[in-house]
Amino acid sequence: MKRIILGFVILAATGIAAISALVAQDRGGPALTGGEWGIEYIGERGVIDRSPAMLSFQPDGALAGNASCNRLVGTYTAGPGDAIELSPTATTRMACVPALMEQEQRLLTLLPEIMRYEIDGTGALVLTARDGQTIRAHRLTDGAQ
Repeated sequence: MKRIILGFVILAATGIAAISALVAQDRGGPALTGGEWGIEYIGERGVIDRSPAMLSFQPDGALAGNASCNRLVGTYTAGPGDAIELSPTATTRMACVPALMEQEQRLLTLLPEIMRYEIDGTGALVLTARDGQTIRAHRLTDGAQ
């Protein structure tokens, strides 16, 4: 019985790895999924040093992260080419120092406006809004296979 369960666990892990690899292949480069992206810039402004601001894109379309002070959850849809739509749907409600709260508000305001993404030559994730503003992030962890 233990061997059967172990076999199912190995099969599930292999399936998850295969899906992650297909997502990377589909984009012709590094995958959007498979790790966390630490946010470096929101619009023209850099984030506060050691800010916990980050995003994580899951293969099933789930979006999770830290908006600077509060956790966020939502969904995303990556369309053809570089199209993407982000739908943050909920955040926790903790209070932080005013500078982090202001940074968080800038991020939460910009996320629903994102319409394009790219992973540039340096490996940075660049999310671009309708008005040209960007969110720039770097990979914190690498789950790519």
